[in-house]
Amino acid sequence: MTKSIHIVYSPYHVGERNLRVGGGPDKILSFSIVNELEKLGYFVKIVEIPPVNEYEGEIGKSFEILKRTSVAVHDSISQGAFPLILSGNCMASAGAACGLQEDHLGFIYFDAHDDLDSPDVNVNGYLDAMGLSMLKGESWNAHMSQVPYFKPLEYNKFLYCGLRDVNDVQRVRVTEKNHMDVIWGDKHHKVDYIKLFRKQLQAKDYGPALIHLDLDCLDESYGKVNDFPSPGGLHENELLECIGMIPKYAEPKSLTICSFDPDCGGDGDRIAQIAVNAAKNFFEGLNNRK
Repeated sequence: MTKSIHIVYSPYHVGERNLRVGGGPDKILSFSIVNELEKLGYFVKIVEIPPVNEYEGEIGKSFEILKRTSVAVHDSISQGAFPLILSGNCMASAGAACGLQEDHLGFIYFDAHDDLDSPDVNVNGYLDAMGLSMLKGESWNAHMSQVPYFKPLEYNKFLYCGLRDVNDVQRVRVTEKNHMDVIWGDKHHKVDYIKLFRKQLQAKDYGPALIHLDLDCLDESYGKVNDFPSPGGLHENELLECIGMIPKYAEPKSLTICSFDPDCGGDGDRIAQIAVNAAKNFFEGLNNRK
């Protein structure tokens, strides 16, 4: 088991540094995540994705960041380090998946949103809602073909936890088209996330797995994590226990923490501390993996 972590530091929102969710990585770093991971016995190195100002528009800049993320993750693996991606945008996980170069990659996604939109169904114009359709080869194919190590992936080992803020078209894409496993959030009834998550991990092996933590998986009672809060999400204790148990049941290959805007009107300090605590629990679990 690796005792080295490379933090792939990507403080961008559609290519703009420190804009909106692009401010999340800096906020999380300011809450001593490096020091906390070093206390667990890890050597931690920060690998920064350089600015992409010379590229054209949010599309050109965003895909250049995906290219660089893929290379950074690939290089981390090659050097025996575990990639922890601190990103503004959640589509960073598409770049990470390319860099992992796993033929049968599984996915464990803590996210209120499905990220499966393609341009023909997307209604809010948010490029960051399309990362998983890009990775599957269903959208933006010309751009994705230029991402190093890209090959379309299937989602037959895919688990969402806390998914809830979806429309009818998105729900069909998740359940009927891709047959993904889901622990649904519910704004009317409290979900026992810990029980259901453990049961799902015991029933199916999702490894080797990319782990994705979009902080809007948290319930909206924690305040605005980004511009898309919703009720029925995970509470802090549930997130910490769930993410901490992953290494016991599935082999993790990377962890992405993303989609946190510390200046959008919520309690940025509280969310940043939750993010750090989640990383600590995850890497403690990784330490204990047999």
